[in-house]
Amino acid sequence: MRKSISVDNASNLVELTQVRCGWITQVLWSPDGSTLAIAHAEGVRLYVGQFGGNPKYTLTGHSGHVKGAAFSPNGRYLATVSADTTIKLWDTSDLNNGVTEIATLKGHKGSVEAVAFSPDNRTMATASADGTVMTWDAIDQKPLQTFIGHEREVTTVVFAMGGHILISGSWDNTLRLWDVRGETTGAVFGRHDDWVREVKANTPGTLIVSASKDMSVKLWDALDGGLYGSIDAHWLGSDTVAISPDSSLIATGGRDNVVRLWYLHQIFSDTSATKEQTVATLYGHEKPVLSLAFNPAGTLLASASGDNTVRLWQVDE
Repeated sequence: MRKSISVDNASNLVELTQVRCGWITQVLWSPDGSTLAIAHAEGVRLYVGQFGGNPKYTLTGHSGHVKGAAFSPNGRYLATVSADTTIKLWDTSDLNNGVTEIATLKGHKGSVEAVAFSPDNRTMATASADGTVMTWDAIDQKPLQTFIGHEREVTTVVFAMGGHILISGSWDNTLRLWDVRGETTGAVFGRHDDWVREVKANTPGTLIVSASKDMSVKLWDALDGGLYGSIDAHWLGSDTVAISPDSSLIATGGRDNVVRLWYLHQIFSDTSATKEQTVATLYGHEKPVLSLAFNPAGTLLASASGDNTVRLWQVDE
């Protein structure tokens, strides 16, 4: 039985296995941890029950590069977004017996860069190069709201505070907060010194972590936008973050081709951290690390890179 990745054993992480795949944009786990999805230029690969060799399913249908994906919390849906300006919904409720395309949703005028599901399993949010954030009803398959406020492309979006708010990040260097009930106008939640590559929230939705081209990773209080701390994470730029299921660790990846793991409470205590304060540094990728994801059990960490590999890391037994 695999050990959970923790502060005490993160320095013992080793590569378990890897697969090659062209132009990877995101890796993500199904809510039950049985499936690893890889979004890439030509579609989405689904590895069900195993990782390595050929995937059980390859989802195609977008006419442009797939930029991101998200599972609904109950595992019923997988949403994929693309440079072709569309969102596709897939039925993933029974991955042992097949995946069915349900609908294609249109509304954005530019490439759709990211998608997220609310804890209610029904509401989706999308971020687009057209500068907007949109919400959608996955069951009725229709748009709900369009949020306008960013001055440039929106690259990332996440639900927080139990699904009541959205946090988006943009090429305009800002994080903006949106109330899904329509009570805010995209107030600036936080700022970086360069474009925001990715935002993630912990499971309760109280902590926001953002990665930026300015090389930093920042931790924010979702309630009031207060800055908990900042990490000098990756030379030339930070591209991705992942929060462990127990919120004790964050993993970061960037333009220096490495994955770093950090003890969350140390950052809270010090308010700033440097590369010398990492719990572990994982080497092996030959190009920027673009996406990271812990499995729900916290026993595996997936990393995806511009070197066209996805690698799985586990604690060395």
